[in-house]
Amino acid sequence: MSSPHALRTPRGRRRFVTPATAVPALAVPVLFLAVAVPAWAQTPGSGYGRTGEAAGAVLTNPLTISLGIVAVVASAVVAGTATLGFLSPPSRRSVLVVQGGAAVAVPVLVINWLIGGLTALAAFPQAAGVLLAAVMFARGCQTSSAVIGLLLIGALGYNATIGHVGWHVGLAAVHMVAAVTWLGSAVSVATPACGARFTVLRRHTLVFAISATVAVAAAALEAVAKGMRFDGVTFGSLTGQLVIVQALGMTVAISTGLCRPGAIGGRVVAVAAGLVFTAGTVIAVQTPAPVPADTGRPLLRTVALAGQDVPVVVVPQRPGRNLVHVGVPGALVGGVSADERAGAPGGWAMVDLPAGTDVLTVEADGEQVPLRLDLGSDPAPPALVAGLAGPDGPECLSAVVGAMVGGVSDLPAACPADKLSAQDAVALRATVRFLADRDVALYLVSDGSGRSKAAATVVRDAAAAHGLRVDDRLNPADAVVVVAGWEGGRRRLTDELFGRSTVGGTYTAPWLATGSVLGRRTSAVTTLDFDPRAVPAQRYLADLRAAGVTLLASPAGFREWSAPTDRDEAIAGPRIFTAVQVAVIPAAVGGTDHRTTAPWLPGGALTPVTPPLPT
Repeated sequence: MSSPHALRTPRGRRRFVTPATAVPALAVPVLFLAVAVPAWAQTPGSGYGRTGEAAGAVLTNPLTISLGIVAVVASAVVAGTATLGFLSPPSRRSVLVVQGGAAVAVPVLVINWLIGGLTALAAFPQAAGVLLAAVMFARGCQTSSAVIGLLLIGALGYNATIGHVGWHVGLAAVHMVAAVTWLGSAVSVATPACGARFTVLRRHTLVFAISATVAVAAAALEAVAKGMRFDGVTFGSLTGQLVIVQALGMTVAISTGLCRPGAIGGRVVAVAAGLVFTAGTVIAVQTPAPVPADTGRPLLRTVALAGQDVPVVVVPQRPGRNLVHVGVPGALVGGVSADERAGAPGGWAMVDLPAGTDVLTVEADGEQVPLRLDLGSDPAPPALVAGLAGPDGPECLSAVVGAMVGGVSDLPAACPADKLSAQDAVALRATVRFLADRDVALYLVSDGSGRSKAAATVVRDAAAAHGLRVDDRLNPADAVVVVAGWEGGRRRLTDELFGRSTVGGTYTAPWLATGSVLGRRTSAVTTLDFDPRAVPAQRYLADLRAAGVTLLASPAGFREWSAPTDRDEAIAGPRIFTAVQVAVIPAAVGGTDHRTTAPWLPGGALTPVTPPLPT
């Protein structure tokens, strides 16, 4: 039987806290832990209890996040106070605070595990540490409670580093450790009886000052690293508002602790410290404030808008006219409606941005999201701006996005539709040679772009060389060759859907192999000099998916993505691909895991129907 530990009440009478009087306050977490242990011991396949995945499907993610915040704050109160117990004997109030923190933390950790928010390896060691620290602290075992508290602080510091990279890992850990220590010091100073408060305050002054200073410095560095600035974008966001709460709470806690170290002051310090720590914990799990834009470089962001994650792309992000793509059509961008365009996904808007504009507002369904801009002073290349403002602007933006995700920082001088590339010219000649074996007349669909005019010339010359006729009017027996841009190509394929198809079929130029142009058609045919199913194209799609702009996949974007290191694989020659709807194929059929290949087209795929064609 351990010896009782004497505590002094506010009236000066001694009250003894023994294991018999300390443990009842912990009965709830102990019972909860005891009930949960059998479920913890079962394997997912044993048929007992409920797995985290099953329960997680029932409850929502916001609940998991809320429980995580509560668990961190309650665990921090226990860890910080128990660790600093060697500086002064625990008071009745400090014991109650620690026991209350444990009574909250342990059930919340177990519940969070049950709903799939935490693994057993993360939840139960932390719950056990909280429980042991509270018991040792209540029994007056200063060394044991300090050691367990230190281990618990270390666990909280490690958890704070999850999701960080580089030097941000150490910064996050230092911030958490300093904040937990400061919180424990505040509780220790606020809870003693009035007569003992000055003694406790004197012993904790150094720890309180150092931990507060380190916490403030780390918080400031983290705020800067997350892109927070003294502007309306930061303080209009949830993260910015929480930073204000942190700053005010820290100011109130420190100033009150210095000016009024008595009973009321101590309680104010503790409340302010708890508020600061809670705000910091919420910041850690919330989306960071909008980060600064790179000066004069295209902007690519994903924002929460209209109840979903929406990509927003601003090109070229220079003074003057800019093309803005929004993942949902109909949104307002700087007051301009982002409308749908034929052959292009989402919404599109041309927005004039005067020099010095630093915020662009995107609005949908009554929600507004500000985006930081940094236009710089240099105008964009005139040919690029003209191309973005024209009918082929969406393809031009997709090419710029491909360069961005591929690591290219410079703006292109012009858009892909300005001239015909050598690769596309080879593909078009191969297509005409393929059609020469079928002995059909050709009908050309073109537009006014420089590329389309050059492509029409290539097709006519190749047709003449192979003895094919090019009709000026559409004949049902013709083979249609589409060399227009995305808008013209989509309109032609739409016409075909409504009965204007031809016996000879429709052959599209390589730049039209996009999901928004081909859609889910089963008869569209195009000639490509790369395989959308091969590793390079799959890596390109993975980079787009990571940036949230998979629907902007295009041959022009893939070409710009491939350019820096020639990531494309060697090919024997262009091949004709057809768009087909994707059937659901079970994984590992025939020894192949089909989940590793992402389709180039949403709801469909491009499949080769010819061997490499002669050029």
